[in-house]
Amino acid sequence: MRLVRLIISSLAILLILGACSKEEQSNVIKVAVSPAIPPMLFEKDGKYTGMDLEIFEGYCKSRGCTFKMTAYDWLGMLGAVTSGQADVAFSGISITDKRKEVMDFSNPYFTSTWQLIGLKNRNIKITDLSQLKKYSIAYPRGSVFDDYVKTILQPKGYYSVDQVKLYPSPAEALIALQNGNVDLVFVDSVMLVNYQKALDLPVSSSYQVVGFDNLGFAFKKGSNLRNDFNLYLKELGPEKLNMMMNRWAQ
Repeated sequence: MRLVRLIISSLAILLILGACSKEEQSNVIKVAVSPAIPPMLFEKDGKYTGMDLEIFEGYCKSRGCTFKMTAYDWLGMLGAVTSGQADVAFSGISITDKRKEVMDFSNPYFTSTWQLIGLKNRNIKITDLSQLKKYSIAYPRGSVFDDYVKTILQPKGYYSVDQVKLYPSPAEALIALQNGNVDLVFVDSVMLVNYQKALDLPVSSSYQVVGFDNLGFAFKKGSNLRNDFNLYLKELGPEKLNMMMNRWAQ
């Protein structure tokens, strides 16, 4: 009888530990990233870093949660959220009406503008959008710049989507620019600042796009996590978020 009780007790303990293990796994937030968007998220010395990661680490620390990041190319990151493979995605993601049809967004945490950048030594300056036809332009597949070309530039005859050279990530588009494979690359203004200051790259603005771009964290549809994350952004407040961005953009 004593042996039977010991076996039963052991099995009970194993069941409890197994249940705890499953519960812990279910509490791990699955994060999709594209670590090639400095200063929002990028790889440095073999580790991921950036403003977006700092924000989400702060959120999890305040809520006592843990998360696991999986790296994708740009389209893969967004696809991971829309398919439910990831709970949230962050890497300087622009909030657009089209994307809101298939995913939920946090409140904007940063507003940026867009730049067409080129190599300094070429000194390309666009003073009229009709000049764009003379140059090859690149940006990542699935980026918000695709909508800009389709809805603004193409209808006016300035540039068409089939002329654009597409790359898996901003980093690869930038390499193409440096290698002379393209003339101009679309980036966020904050990325240009990072390229110039932190990375000391020989690039400059050839044209600043009129308008602005709101960045947010992307969540799978119907996510309760999104609502709590918005509360955390409110707790941080715009002043602290601006301080963080100024530090990361240096």
